[in-house]
Order: sequence, then C-alpha cells, then structure tokens
Amino acid sequence: MKVNRRTFLGTAAATALAASLPVKLAGKTRKVKVIKDDQYDPWIEIDPTALQFNVKQLHELSGNRPILAVVKNNAYGLGLENTAKILDELPEIAGFADVKTVDCLTLRKSGIKKPILMMGMTTEEGLHELARNDIQVSIYQKDSRKMLEAAAKKLGKSINVHLYIDTGMNRMGIPCHEALPWITDINKSKSMTIAGSFMSFTEDPDFDKEQLNRFLQLAANATSAGAKMGTLHAASSNGIYHLPEARLAMVRPGIGIYGAYPTHPGIEKEIKMLKIAYRLCARVVRVEKMRKGDSVSYGRNYMADEPTWIATLPVGHSDGYLRKAVNGAKVLIGNTLYPVIGAVSASHAIVEVGSEKSVNVGDRAILVGPDHPEIHPSYISEKLGVSVYDILMHMSARLPKIII
Repeated sequence: MKVNRRTFLGTAAATALAASLPVKLAGKTRKVKVIKDDQYDPWIEIDPTALQFNVKQLHELSGNRPILAVVKNNAYGLGLENTAKILDELPEIAGFADVKTVDCLTLRKSGIKKPILMMGMTTEEGLHELARNDIQVSIYQKDSRKMLEAAAKKLGKSINVHLYIDTGMNRMGIPCHEALPWITDINKSKSMTIAGSFMSFTEDPDFDKEQLNRFLQLAANATSAGAKMGTLHAASSNGIYHLPEARLAMVRPGIGIYGAYPTHPGIEKEIKMLKIAYRLCARVVRVEKMRKGDSVSYGRNYMADEPTWIATLPVGHSDGYLRKAVNGAKVLIGNTLYPVIGAVSASHAIVEVGSEKSVNVGDRAILVGPDHPEIHPSYISEKLGVSVYDILMHMSARLPKIII
C-alpha cells in the first residue's frame, strides 16, 4: 500500500510542553482563562507559544518563505477565530486560506487584516460579499472572466484572484493542459488582479514531482505568452518537508502549524520538530468499583475478570473523540496513563483505573495532547490505525476553546 498522509500511521512521540501564566506572544500578553474545578463539560486548551514555535519552524524549513496559513475545517479543530488571531500577530504569516465563504467572512469580521484567500467555490452573492470585504477568490472555471467582470462592475473595483490549477489531483482547479488560453484571456481583463496561482499535490512522492513540473511548465509558458500568474504557491506541510523545490514563492501549510506531522512523523521530527498546540481535556465524573464479571458500556466488550475500579469521562464521539480509542488509546490523569475500555459512546468514555482507587471525581484528564508520548496525536494515529488528520479535525466545534 502506498503511504500518504491519509493512510500513514505516525510513529513519533511528543515532548511535554511547559505552559506559562500569563503568556507573552509577539509583544502582547494574553491572560489565561481558567477552567473551574466544578466544570465538567470537555474542553480544548490551545497553547499560543506552540503555534508560534511551529510557524517559526516551518518558516525556517521553507527557506524563510512567507506562509499562507491554512485555517480550513475550523483551524484543524482548534477554532477558527481564536487561532487566526494568534497567528495574525506573527510576522511569518502573510495571510490565511480557507475553503468556505462563511469562514473567510468570519475571519475578516473578527478583525483579521492580512490577506485572506477563499480557495473554494462560491455563489454570485458570495463573490460580491467576499470582494466587498477585500477577500481574494480562487477561480478555475472557463467562464470565470464573465462572472468576475460582472461582479467587478457592480462593485466598482478590481477583484483580486488566484488561479487554481489542477495538475493531477482532479479535485478542484482548471485542468493544467487546458489552462494556458484561459490564463491569457484572464490577463486581458481589467476587472481582475491576478494575485497568485496555486495547485494541490496528491502526496504520492513520484507523481508530486510530475505535478510540480506541469505547474512550473505552465507558468513558464504563460510568461512566454506575456501572461502573469502572480505569486506561485504549492507546498502544503507535506511539501515543505519532502519536496523542497515546491516551496516556490510562498508556502501553504495546514496541519503542521498545529503541531502534527503530515505524513512521516518519525522522519519529519528529525527534519524539524513541531509541538502539538492543543489538549483535549475533561474531568472525571464517576468512579466506581466493578465486581468480577461486570461489563462496561454498549456491547459488553470489556468484562472485569477481577474487582476493578473504572472512571467515566464526559467526552465521546459526538465531541470528536474516536470510537476506536478502545483499541489501545490511553488517557492521562495526573501522571498516570489509563486505558480506554468498553465503548466510546456519543457523550462518554470509560477508562480502567485498576485494583486501587487512584483517581477521583473532578480529576483533570487529558485525552490528546503534548504531555505524554502516548497521547500525542501521531502516536494515537499509529496505535488506532487512523489518520492524524481525523484526530484533529473531527473535534467538535462546540467544544470550548481555552487559550493558555
């Protein structure tokens, strides 16, 4: 089976992060919002210093290229607005990219001043709203000129665009082999300013090189034809690590910003270490002693072969905690790891405490985070046979986000 970011099972371990109170970041001080001891709903803690560290690492690795930070899918689970505001303070961040109209508008309305690129499809109404808020739009349809010129006329100003080129991903973009006449035609329009052009890799190592060659050849042909393509960008987190020639004029990382390695954690950690920037936390809500023969949760997949203490956490798959956690994941309570047992239901997970009652109701539990190698997302990815992307991006947007 070919290894890519959707199938690779990470092997890297994480190192613990030290949190400070208050946090000093980019000349500004952020106060810690404290989770009270009597608050039992699960929450996510976000470490701005880890985000800052990761951005600097990726910036250095990319040869100090400007970073277009991808914040799609609720900033990979960490929360769109709060995460973007932290990143917006960093000089390495040139702007932001998302795939949904509403997200891009939310970013602008939340106070983000740097450039924002909407990489997805939008409606005519959405296009007007994006352009009105100085949000760049990606175009790839053959009738783009007609649509953009009508919008520009209505708005009374030129619209900044990025040309989305499909070099073999066959997901979005105009097919590369059909793009040159389209690019030259777009260049003739006075209603658009071509701010950049971009592509997406399949993350098949051999084919990625072919994709890049197609993209660069198209750019060369466009230049020869007197057409501009603006700032070229192609490298995601995976490209930054594994395809240096794809770093071009700007890089476009996503998951690496948040501290997860894109495809090969063991290798990537040695190239440039990242720090996981969040913790998924909950408090213990029940501690009971099971009798020999008692079972746990739906399906009775776990049965006690001797008297055993168990603890319940109020976090489940509706919160984004994986159902597969029962296949080997552990939870950190205090300084001890406890295995997840039984079944992860919509709202609860249960851990085996053991023969001694070593946890209590109200104790803080960390299900995913940097505090122990076995709760690092890359380790969990390997242990459970899931994508590390799922571990981050499936966290519920409803979970409270606390800046530490």
